Amino acid sequence: MRLSRFLNAFWGIPFVIVALGAATAVMLPFRSVLHPAQVMLLFVPIVLWIARAGGVRSSITAGTLAFLLVDFLFVPPYYQVVVSSPVDWVTMIVFLGVALVAGIQTGRMKERENAAVQRQREIALLNRLSSRLVSEKSVEAMASFIVHEVVAVLGAGRSAIFVRTEAGTATLVAEAGDGPAGLTERALADWVLRNDKAIALIASDDVPPDLRPVSIDAADAISGVVADGAYVPLQTSDGLEGVLYARPLVGSKPAFAGTRQLLAVANVAAAFLERSRLGEAAAHTSAVRESDRLKATLVSSVSHELKTPLAAVTARVTGLLEEGEDCGAERVHSELLAVAEDLGRLDSSIRDLLDLSRLESDAWRPRPEIYDLGEVLGTVAQRIPVGQRQRVRFGIPDDLPPVRVDFNQLARVISSLVDNALTYSPEVESVAVGARVLGREMLAWVEDHGPGVPDDEKQQVFEKFFRGAASGVSPGGTGLGLAIVREIVRHHDGRVWVEDVDPHGARFVVSLPLEGTAQ
Repeated sequence: MRLSRFLNAFWGIPFVIVALGAATAVMLPFRSVLHPAQVMLLFVPIVLWIARAGGVRSSITAGTLAFLLVDFLFVPPYYQVVVSSPVDWVTMIVFLGVALVAGIQTGRMKERENAAVQRQREIALLNRLSSRLVSEKSVEAMASFIVHEVVAVLGAGRSAIFVRTEAGTATLVAEAGDGPAGLTERALADWVLRNDKAIALIASDDVPPDLRPVSIDAADAISGVVADGAYVPLQTSDGLEGVLYARPLVGSKPAFAGTRQLLAVANVAAAFLERSRLGEAAAHTSAVRESDRLKATLVSSVSHELKTPLAAVTARVTGLLEEGEDCGAERVHSELLAVAEDLGRLDSSIRDLLDLSRLESDAWRPRPEIYDLGEVLGTVAQRIPVGQRQRVRFGIPDDLPPVRVDFNQLARVISSLVDNALTYSPEVESVAVGARVLGREMLAWVEDHGPGVPDDEKQQVFEKFFRGAASGVSPGGTGLGLAIVREIVRHHDGRVWVEDVDPHGARFVVSLPLEGTAQ
């Protein structure tokens, strides 16, 4: 790309002189045998070739110099700009006219061809930017793509994008081309953000007046400063999003050659930054709403699940105190058992809330070691209430490989799934716990024959505080059991889901990666 730009710059007078000089050096030894008209005829394709390579300006220069060379070296008297024969005058004038007209037409065709190619490249650039505008999410990645395209397609020597910070200053997010951003560049970008005016941007005639941003010289913005490129404000309907800087590759003029194209790119960049900002604002608003919803749900859950057993304990203890010595030992024992049950519910609810909070804040990180799944299930069996143990059937193969897990966390997962199955299935139905290896994963599941989980709730059941309405069961607890299960499994790089059981029921499956399995 740099070489082609250098050659384009060389297609001026130096190239014309070199080309005509080489042609003259070839033909001059044959001056005695070549008629001047033949020499003129040989110069015509050379002028056309120069016009094809350098454009209209080069073709005019080449036609004029060729006319002088023919007169000076090939038409008698030699080495004088004098023509002795009237016929030669007519021939020379015709030659000059043909050379100029043919050269100008060829040069214009070349310029139109170059303009068409440039427009095609610009359209392709805008298409790429528009496509990236829809799919790209990262501000840094999009800004880097834009500045590299400005350098590669629009011919800038350097390009950079500055984004407005919350403090209103310009921060550099992407740059491409020669040299790092200097203090002057940052200072001018800050000035553009504060004043919403372009610097050193001379709009071309093809830009409509109403789309031309107000531009001033750098010295008018900051005294004594000279801008080596254009600073374009990235303006949207809601405000100023940032600044696009572009420095020409050749020459020291502050005006950027592709002003119309640069403004189009700036509009795309501004639209992306606005969309990104609005997206962040929408995400923040959504997060605030979700936080408010969770707070309301948490307050509701706490007010019921914590206050209810506490109120029951208070009532029972108060009743025993009021009865005093008249209360028999059997009555005291019965009431204390009920108090212990209520305190157990209270402790379970508090533990669920604390465990989920610790998991979501990464405060309860797993400490995995190698265990047999049978050891974990043995602990799970001991945690099942004595009156419910006959309903739970464990069936796992003897040849299961060990799995790398946090023992207590996995036991908590299986216990929560078993408690959930016992709660939501009829007392006459059993609950099955099983496991097997599938590929590079260990699958463990808990299966019940209750009402099952509707398809539209299979993802929601793992959300915090969600309670399915289809089962008709209103169990106690905070509604955090399955949410805790999902978080623990996620921390083990595993997955959890629910399946249907024929003819009715639900199977909760936990998938964990096996240690040391070939990937």
